[in-house]
Amino acid sequence: MMSWDDVKFYSEMYARRIRYMYPIKNHLESRRNKKILEENRLKYKNTENPLVSVLIATYNRPELLTERAVPSVLRQTYQNFELIIIGDHCTNDTEERLKKFKDERIKFFNLPERGKYPEDPHKRWLVAGTAPANKAIELSSGEWLAPLDDDDEFSDDHIETLLKFATDNDYDMVYGKVRMETEPDKWDELGSYPLEGSCISHMAVLYSSRLKFMKYDINCWKYIEPVDLKMWRQMKEAGARIGFINRIVGNHYLEKNQEKE
Repeated sequence: MMSWDDVKFYSEMYARRIRYMYPIKNHLESRRNKKILEENRLKYKNTENPLVSVLIATYNRPELLTERAVPSVLRQTYQNFELIIIGDHCTNDTEERLKKFKDERIKFFNLPERGKYPEDPHKRWLVAGTAPANKAIELSSGEWLAPLDDDDEFSDDHIETLLKFATDNDYDMVYGKVRMETEPDKWDELGSYPLEGSCISHMAVLYSSRLKFMKYDINCWKYIEPVDLKMWRQMKEAGARIGFINRIVGNHYLEKNQEKE
């Protein structure tokens, strides 16, 4: 049986190996992604009045989902969208509540089992919802994809504003600013350019289906990188044309703690 010192030694050795391999992994992914994006630019062209896929991953938060997130999508000034909601193996009445909207654009799919996330609370937070988020991308059929967390809300003109900005300037990905709740009822603005980890919110983004081949990496916790930030970083490194609009496009609420769920 290994001693505690042996455990610490091999753990540190494994961590060093991970840190050493990460730049190599990033380089190889960047080269692959750049090639795919260049090919997709030739295949997919912007059209008028394109379908937008709004993507929501959720787990047992039907009140916030149906009272905040979903209504903010339904009242959009741009109405040509589909709303794809994926449950991370929800065990409550999420589906029944969604059916009450009686809107054919809302599509719900519940995963047969939850994603496999780390036990450590912080590491789990880095990749929470990765499994349903990737399923939502897989099931989307829109020319543009708009992620939204199940406890946040779009501004009424979220899709219209970002879509017009993207198509007018031939961007692959665009993002705006959000009102971020830092303490109960205390709000700051988040969003700036150039694209860096601390200047962008997950729900402030709209990106082209040319980038749909990219998926959220459930192993981000090994590198202490939030899963959505890695996605945006990969888009940037692949040569995606990225634009920032200095407009509020939604509200990002103080997160409810789901670490023990």
